[in-house]
Amino acid sequence: MSYLPDLRGASRSIRADLGVLYRLALPTEYGGQKGSLVIRFRADLDLPGTQAIEAPSGFAVGQRFTVRAVAEKRHADESGKNRVRAVLDEEAHGWAADLLERHGLGVSELTVSPRWFVGRRGGRSFMLRDLTGTISNISEAGESAYRQGIGRGKAYGYGMPLVL
Repeated sequence: MSYLPDLRGASRSIRADLGVLYRLALPTEYGGQKGSLVIRFRADLDLPGTQAIEAPSGFAVGQRFTVRAVAEKRHADESGKNRVRAVLDEEAHGWAADLLERHGLGVSELTVSPRWFVGRRGGRSFMLRDLTGTISNISEAGESAYRQGIGRGKAYGYGMPLVL
């Protein structure tokens, strides 16, 4: 069963092609409900069986927001092979500010959570951090960050910003 429409093989990445963001919220997390797992969707289409919630349609200066981001740095080595490493604690604040700036958001009062590991070694896994801040300015690229997400791992439920 899928909440997304059947594109009859026209897409290999239906979530990205339809512009759907989602985030899983545990009962103790922001947006969670006692005794339930909550999946929050942001999409331009009606998904059957879902409940609409009040949320802004985009970012505005002065809003406080949070985003769960994949905290990894990528680079190519001498042979051209891509290498990935976790963002270290001492570089986390600068990395987070750069990530948000690349997505068109100037942020003040930025806080970065400690990192944690999700997944299995040898399989698909991520180092994650929660970023929380207040928007101080929005560039043209920042207008789309609310709808398109921030950072990597969006197919796994990361990168969807939530206004607090």
